[in-house]
Amino acid sequence: MTDTATTGTAQHVLTEVRNGTGHIVLNRPRQLNALTAQMYRDLKAALDAWRDDDAVRHVLVTSASPRAWCAGGDIREVRDAVLAGRTEEATGVFAVEYALDCLIADYPKPYVALMNGICMGGGMGISVHGSHRVVGPSTVMAMPETKIGFFTDIGASWFLPRVSRPDHRGEPGLAVGRWLALGGQRLGGADAVALGLADVLVADEDFEALAGAVVEEGPEDALSRFAREPEPSSVVARWEEIEERYGAPTLEQIVAAAPEDLAGMSPSSLVRTFELLERGAADDSVRSCLERELRLAADTIARPDFAEGVRAVLVDKDNRPAWEHASVTDVDVAAVRAVLDEKLPLPR
Repeated sequence: MTDTATTGTAQHVLTEVRNGTGHIVLNRPRQLNALTAQMYRDLKAALDAWRDDDAVRHVLVTSASPRAWCAGGDIREVRDAVLAGRTEEATGVFAVEYALDCLIADYPKPYVALMNGICMGGGMGISVHGSHRVVGPSTVMAMPETKIGFFTDIGASWFLPRVSRPDHRGEPGLAVGRWLALGGQRLGGADAVALGLADVLVADEDFEALAGAVVEEGPEDALSRFAREPEPSSVVARWEEIEERYGAPTLEQIVAAAPEDLAGMSPSSLVRTFELLERGAADDSVRSCLERELRLAADTIARPDFAEGVRAVLVDKDNRPAWEHASVTDVDVAAVRAVLDEKLPLPR
C-alpha cells in the first residue's frame, strides 16, 4: 500500500489499487482513526483520482484498528484553530469534510465501507453515504455532537430524518431521527441495518476475510456470501415509545418528555439540531443539506458552547460544561433560523 499523505506527515491514509479495487485503509489506530484535516484531503484526493480511472471498478474502505472504524473528526484540532483566532481555517476543515461526504454520496462506483467497532460523527459521514455499508454485531454508531456544543452534521440532516423501520420502509421516521440526533443515542449493527443506515451485517470475525473477498470477487458476490441475518433491533421494538416522546411539534415539548435523554446537552446545540433536522426533512438533496450544515458550522464554532463543550468532554474531561444558556427556551431561535436560511458552497 502507498501513503497518500504529503511528504513529512504520518501515514494515516493508505491506498492501493488491486484487481479493480481501490482500497483505502484508515491508519490512525491509536486515535481510533479520528479524522484530521489532512486525512479528509487525502481521502478526497484518492476518490477524485479513482472516479474516472477505468482500472478502478469499485472502492473498499477499511480500518487498521480492530476497535474502530472511525471515532469521528479530530474536533480538538478545530477547537485549537478557533481559540487561536483562525476561524476561517476551522471552517475550511468542515468544508473539505462535507465535500468529501458529498463526493461519497454521489460516487459513480460502488463504495464499500466496512464499519467495524466504533463509528461516530465524521465516521458516519464517510460510511453512511456510501453504496455498500457493512456493519457487525459489535458496531457502535452514534452522533454525540450536542454533548460537545456542536450539532449533528456530516449530512445527518439528510439521512436521520429519513430513517425508517423495516415494516414501514419508505415512511420516514423524523421522531426517531430526532432521538438519535438530540441525545446522541447509540445504535448497534442490527439497529443500523433495521433503520436503513447500513445494508449488510457480517460476523465480527469475518471482516478481514470479507475485505479480501471484495478485492478478489467484487462487492456483490463477497457480501452475499458473508451476510448474516441480524438479530431483532431494540430500536424498532421501541419505535412507538420513541415516536411518542420525540414526535412532538416543538423542542420544548420533547425536552419535557425526555429529560433523562437530554440532560447535560448544550441548549444551543439542541435548538440548532432540532431546527436543522426540520430543514433537512424538507430538502431534496444531500448537497443542499451539507451546504446548510457548512453555514451552521461556521456560526456554531464561533459561539462559546463549542470551545467549552470540547474542553469539558475531550480536553479536561471533567464533563462539567458551563453552557451559554440555561435552557432551550433561552436560545434565540430566530437567529438560528436566520443562519439556516443561508448556505455556503462546498469546494469541488
